[in-house]
Amino acid sequence: MLLRYFRKIDAYSGIRVIAAGIITFCIVWSTDYSNWQELLLSFALGSLMLWLCWTILRDRWVLKTSALRFITYFLLSIHWSAEFDIMDLIFYSLVIEINWHFAEFNKRKESVLSVLNSGTLTALSSLWMPQEMYFVAGAVILIWIVSGGIKFKTLLQWGLSFCIIILPFIYFSEIDFNLKRSTAASNAWWIFMAGLSLLALAEFIQSYLKANQTNKNRSLIVGLWIVFGGICGWWYQSTIGTVICVLGMSYHLANGIRYFRRGRTAETLFLLILAFVMVSYFELINW
Repeated sequence: MLLRYFRKIDAYSGIRVIAAGIITFCIVWSTDYSNWQELLLSFALGSLMLWLCWTILRDRWVLKTSALRFITYFLLSIHWSAEFDIMDLIFYSLVIEINWHFAEFNKRKESVLSVLNSGTLTALSSLWMPQEMYFVAGAVILIWIVSGGIKFKTLLQWGLSFCIIILPFIYFSEIDFNLKRSTAASNAWWIFMAGLSLLALAEFIQSYLKANQTNKNRSLIVGLWIVFGGICGWWYQSTIGTVICVLGMSYHLANGIRYFRRGRTAETLFLLILAFVMVSYFELINW
């Protein structure tokens, strides 16, 4: 029944998505004793992401008249917050999705402003976690190469807008942009992610073979996110690598649920995964 609520867009779909977001937010913060500033910032970022995904970024979040990507993203965000800060997931999800929008808009409209905005946004977002700058830039460039119909002129424009912002901080500030490993997540956390990644990659193959050209590009982007993001997240302990892996899985797992013919089986599997995430999040079982 839970998945059925998100399978078809209707007048109440937005309310259901917001309700799912609020419930997820309450679960995440139920075991976190951070100060009120972090609570307020997380709520603001989450509200902004919900609004953008339901408006400007709608075509990549509402898949085939269903909102299943939201429910999979909320599920993965609960699992994420067992080891990482939820603000990092929401912030970098916003950055990556907006850059994806810029790349696709540039491909349709040949907009120089989209290229410049993308480079500027990427540079500014690097200041959130300076040691992740290389992974952020690499993820965005990957989007432009696959989806943006990138040319040498486009790459030059993007690089110029990126460097104008980031170089003064590198040379004239005390911010450390050196690549550093963050705190590693537990092996049990990654085993679950690896299992979901295999399911998502299986769906990626099906999506790529059957999709039209636009969706082929999207499938390829998020397929590469799952592979390279997962490797960077696990091996290099990169936060942005893990974020794009989560985003990639939210896309392809939602597709997998959407096209799965046995609805009751999908409901059962999803509820079992939800139960596992909740049990592991509240540490009811010691791994």
